[in-house]
Amino acid sequence: MGAHAVDQVLFGLRPGETVLIEYSAVSSPELLLYLICRRGRGRRTPLIIDDISDAFAESIIRLDLMGLELEGLRNAPVIKIGGSRDIGNIFGRVEVDKYSLDFRYYDEIYEKIVPEEVVFNPVLGIHKLFIALERHEVIRLIRNISTFVGKKSRVALYFLNRDIMERYSPELLPLFEETASTVLHWNFGGGKYRLEVIKAANSSLVGSRISLGFKDISRA
Repeated sequence: MGAHAVDQVLFGLRPGETVLIEYSAVSSPELLLYLICRRGRGRRTPLIIDDISDAFAESIIRLDLMGLELEGLRNAPVIKIGGSRDIGNIFGRVEVDKYSLDFRYYDEIYEKIVPEEVVFNPVLGIHKLFIALERHEVIRLIRNISTFVGKKSRVALYFLNRDIMERYSPELLPLFEETASTVLHWNFGGGKYRLEVIKAANSSLVGSRISLGFKDISRA
């Protein structure tokens, strides 16, 4: 199955969606980010990356070690949220201060750089905030994320380490799943990477399963 198989899912997502991508710790989620970038470039879909606590920098390093071509990702527009490792075209920074995140300031940065076309907006490292923030701040974070649902300028893609969430905040994972309009699972096993649609605003996507080898992804 070629990398183009993910197009049905990626381009079946609707403007204004908040998509939760749950991945296992050993599933190399950066490969899904790579697919999103490559398939999006093929359709001229703009990309804006939210980099929480250097999660994007970590992804780029791992992809580079895999030997993948990274020009499109290295030059992607980035909003930094905490962290200190600058990779990508940094358009703004939001500090995580006193265990809180200023969403109003984030929105100001986002509105300055968002293009007229619908943008894919991967959000990397959100689980790091779930660990760092106090419980009441995490609940406020999810509530603030819910206010972005229906924002037609983008399709937000929240990458979430499911293993960490199940260990540290298992009761909050269902709350995030309920908030999201679409829920995807990304896993690895038997030499294959698998993308599964668990929940979707576009009912035709529900139950879709895509299986890919590394060679499929590298040729995207």
